Amino acid sequence: MSSDTEPENRSLILPTLIVSISSIDPPGLIISMSLIEIATGFGVSVGLAGQIRSIGSVLAIAVALAMGVLSVRYSYKTLLLAGLLVNLVSVVCCGFAPTFSLLLVCFSAVGLVTSLVTPMVFSYIGETYAEDRRPQVVGTVTSVRTVSYLVMVQLIGVVVSGWGWRQAFLFLVAPLTALGLLLSQRVLPSIRSGSAASGSHVLEGYRGVFASRSALACLLGNLLAGGAWVGGVVAYSVTYLREDWVLPLPEASRIFSLLVVGVLVGNYAGGLLARRLGGKKVFVVSSLLTGILIVGYMNSPSLALTVVLCAAMSVAAGVILTCANTLVLVQVPQYRGTVTSLNSAATQLGLALGASLGGIILDFSGWGVMGLVYGGMHVATALIYLAGVRDIEIP
Repeated sequence: MSSDTEPENRSLILPTLIVSISSIDPPGLIISMSLIEIATGFGVSVGLAGQIRSIGSVLAIAVALAMGVLSVRYSYKTLLLAGLLVNLVSVVCCGFAPTFSLLLVCFSAVGLVTSLVTPMVFSYIGETYAEDRRPQVVGTVTSVRTVSYLVMVQLIGVVVSGWGWRQAFLFLVAPLTALGLLLSQRVLPSIRSGSAASGSHVLEGYRGVFASRSALACLLGNLLAGGAWVGGVVAYSVTYLREDWVLPLPEASRIFSLLVVGVLVGNYAGGLLARRLGGKKVFVVSSLLTGILIVGYMNSPSLALTVVLCAAMSVAAGVILTCANTLVLVQVPQYRGTVTSLNSAATQLGLALGASLGGIILDFSGWGVMGLVYGGMHVATALIYLAGVRDIEIP
C-alpha cells in the first residue's frame, strides 16, 4: 500500500470502496423498475425500452477490454475517480434527456462507468488484503452493496411513484456518486498493477490470461451467469411482476426487495462456504440450483409460489456472486488488474446479451420462455465451471 495514505485513513478504505461500487448500481435499477413508465412516456414498447440496458453494455465491453492496458499504465485510484466522475455526469444527463434516443446515449455512459469502477474496486481488494481474508472482504463488500441496493429499491419506488423516474436519477444517484468521489479522492492510496511495477509489457497481461484455461472458463461462465441473472432476472423482475401478475409498482417493489434480501443472505453465506468447501464446488451447486429456480419463478402457477421461489432463487444467486468474485481474484494473480477487467467485459457482454434476448423473447413469446432460457444459461454456467475452472482452496 502506498505510503501517501495516513494510518488513520486506512480503516476507511473498505467503506470507500463500498460507497464507490454502490453508486454504480442505481442507474440500471431505475431503468429496470421504470420500464413501463419510460416506454409510455416515449411511446415505445416495453421490450424496446428494455434494450436500454444492452446498449449501455456495448460501451462497457470496449472499455473493459481497454482496462487491461489502462490498469498497467494508470493507478487504480485515477481510473476509479474517472469512472465516478463519468457516472455523475451521466446520471444528470439521464435526468434531463428529452427523447428516448438521447436517454440511450446518456445511459450508455453507465456501461463505461461499470468497466472503470468494478475492476478497480476488486483490484484494490486483491492488492490490499491477504489471500486468506479476501473471501471475507469480498463477502462484506457484496453484502453491504446489496443492502445499499435494497435501500435504493425502496427509495426509487417512492420517488418514481411520487415524482417520476427522472427525479430518481437527480435526487438519489447524483448525491451518492458525489460522496464516492469525495471519499475516493481523500482516502484511497495510489496503487499500480504489479506488472507496471516490474516494467512488463502491457500486452503480457492479456497473454497470461488467455493462456490460462481456468481463467477463460471462469470468464465464459461469468458471462452466461451475468446475462441470466443481471441482464435477465434482475432487469425484468419488476416488469414481470407488474405485467404477469398485474401488481402495482409499490407491491412489485416489495417483492423485488425480497429478492435483494435473498442476495444479501447469499453474499454472506457464499463467503463462508467458499472458505470451508472451496469456491468452485459451491459455485457449481449454486448455479445449478439457481437455474432450476429461475425456470420455476417465471412459470409459477400462483403468486404465493412465485414469492417463495423468488426468495430461494435469490439466495442461491447471492452465493454465486461472492464465489465468482473470489475465484476471479486468484486467476493469474500477477495480472490481477487485467483479469478483473476482462471479467468486467465478460459480464457486461453477458448483460447485453441477456437484456437483448429478454426483450426479444418478451415481444415475440412470453415470460415462461424467458425463464426457460435464463435457467438454461445458469445450468450451462455450472457445467463450464465444473469442467474448466481450477478449484483453488482458500487457506
